Amino acid sequence: MAKQRIFSLDAVRGVSALLIVLYHVSIWQNRSLYDGGTFITQKFGIYMVELFYLLSGISMGYIYLEKFATLRIDDLKNFFIKRYFRIAPLYFLLCIFSIWAYHRPVNIDLIIRLLSNFSLLFGVVNPGYSMLTGGWSIGAEFFFYLFFPFMLFLAQKNRFWDAVILLTLLSSVVVVAIVVSRYSKLSDCWSIYSYPLNHFLFFWLGVLISRFRGVNNHWGYLVAGLLLFVFSGFLNVQTNDYSVGLVTGLNRLLLSVSVTLIVLYFYLKVKFKAEWLNHWSDWLASISFSVYLLHPFVYILTRKLLTMANVNPTFWQLYALVLIITIVLSRVTYHYEKYFVDLGNRLINKRNMVTN
Repeated sequence: MAKQRIFSLDAVRGVSALLIVLYHVSIWQNRSLYDGGTFITQKFGIYMVELFYLLSGISMGYIYLEKFATLRIDDLKNFFIKRYFRIAPLYFLLCIFSIWAYHRPVNIDLIIRLLSNFSLLFGVVNPGYSMLTGGWSIGAEFFFYLFFPFMLFLAQKNRFWDAVILLTLLSSVVVVAIVVSRYSKLSDCWSIYSYPLNHFLFFWLGVLISRFRGVNNHWGYLVAGLLLFVFSGFLNVQTNDYSVGLVTGLNRLLLSVSVTLIVLYFYLKVKFKAEWLNHWSDWLASISFSVYLLHPFVYILTRKLLTMANVNPTFWQLYALVLIITIVLSRVTYHYEKYFVDLGNRLINKRNMVTN
């Protein structure tokens, strides 16, 4: 029996994608949105990605909790086929497009990089090897998928493995935070910060949230999460790059708790009273992956066309233009994504017929 769709999480996923666009356009336009030492732009950029991992973890746990109570080879194969066909088609298409957009020289290094990106396994070695802006997070996501079935199986066996997994992932975040704190800029230690083990905790927290049963929702989760997000991140030392301070020390703890509480509230809410809001939440979530991957290309091409036309829009005009074009294109590419998702499902159905 199909599980109930959680429309409230669709809304969070969609809005988060729009905020990621705001973050990138702000950075590319050198527009720093800050107040009293709180670098709001960087908070959005860093913790919306962590929020996406939480949402992904909830989705995976919600769908596969019972399926991976036992480990069967056929179930594992079906899982990896399904996840690959969900991510790879659009991702690889844009990797090819990036050769033209970023004027990459065609040589043996490019071929190797293409193959690495096509496999989606680049995150195991170096997420920064992605050919797309923000693509490092896709490599990290697929890294999570490689271990997720086995971790979920062990976590359901007994509380010991549940605790070991949680403590291991928590330790990874603490260790990375300590190492990163020694650097003045996040860009100087990006390969360390972006490695999947530094973000796996958020994905797994999402999985744990999906296992909540019979928990009553309370508006206090949302209020506390929003207040923590708004008022956390203040730094004692004012610098031009706030990012290291946002991912280390107390700020790392408070901002992580804030996005977790926000996601928890919307997970427990399930749906909105207004059906039209549920409909548009579903619609926006359906294009969120495309929005995330497409908007850097839309920005580049839009800026080129505006420069050629000698038009100099304001920041908000440019953001609105990039957002509208991205949403329209994302709706088009949604059908391309859906074709390959359906193709993956047909392959799984054929495999199941053969094995049965």
